[in-house]
Amino acid sequence: MRRVQPRRDVTRTPRRRTRRPFAKIVQRYWVLALLVILVTGWGGWRIAGLPAFRMSSLRVTTLAHVTRGEIVAAAAIDPHANVWLLDRHAIERRIEAIPYVATAHVSVRPPAVVELAVSERAIAGCVHDPALHAYTVDAGRYILEARCDAATTPVYDLAAPVASLPGAVLHVPELAALMNDCQTLAAAALAYRGFRHDAFGQLVATLRDGVVVKFGDDTDLGRKERLVGPILAQVETQGRTVRAVDVRAADTPVVEFRPVPAPHPHPVNRL
Repeated sequence: MRRVQPRRDVTRTPRRRTRRPFAKIVQRYWVLALLVILVTGWGGWRIAGLPAFRMSSLRVTTLAHVTRGEIVAAAAIDPHANVWLLDRHAIERRIEAIPYVATAHVSVRPPAVVELAVSERAIAGCVHDPALHAYTVDAGRYILEARCDAATTPVYDLAAPVASLPGAVLHVPELAALMNDCQTLAAAALAYRGFRHDAFGQLVATLRDGVVVKFGDDTDLGRKERLVGPILAQVETQGRTVRAVDVRAADTPVVEFRPVPAPHPHPVNRL
């Protein structure tokens, strides 16, 4: 009689799929990959050069001291370039090189509109020196232009010559001190138009009507300034013209009057 062998359970382990090395894949398909890259690059270049992406309109912020032409010239945007591929930071830096420009921002609106949003520096005064240089400056002593409009106030008269160009900062301690004093007196009821230091480095300010106020050192400047208005109001009642008010010693202020012109002699009628 034939014996039947018991059946053994054989567990088959699944075969692991071997991955192809990346190098072999590249070796087999490199021609196709290169062709795809070339076609994609050529297509992107063709799309980027379409006339639809060239600048259709340029919008520029209107400023008081910088013309549209100056901003457009500084921006130097190629009219044939794709506006979406412009180097915006480089354009902004070129515009901000204009002395009166504080900030510049370039943006693009569909389909191809370029906007130049520009802000302007505020004039803080005029600087004069003994060498007859004149500079219009902002609050940071940044030179906006190498001249001053006649109506620009306040005026800062320096004791020493300063030679510089628009776009530079006047790092002059005397100017910084005068501008700080001007800021302190800005809240005063009286309007001051000129500031300088005398031979001893003490503050001298001039009112809009030409009256000179000698403040001395700028310690307790607010207290000294509060004396000037009442003094002038009191003198006005006397009908005399004030040339200067000296409040260097706040407890004993001094008023200097303009000399009264001598009366003209009456002509003698000769017979």
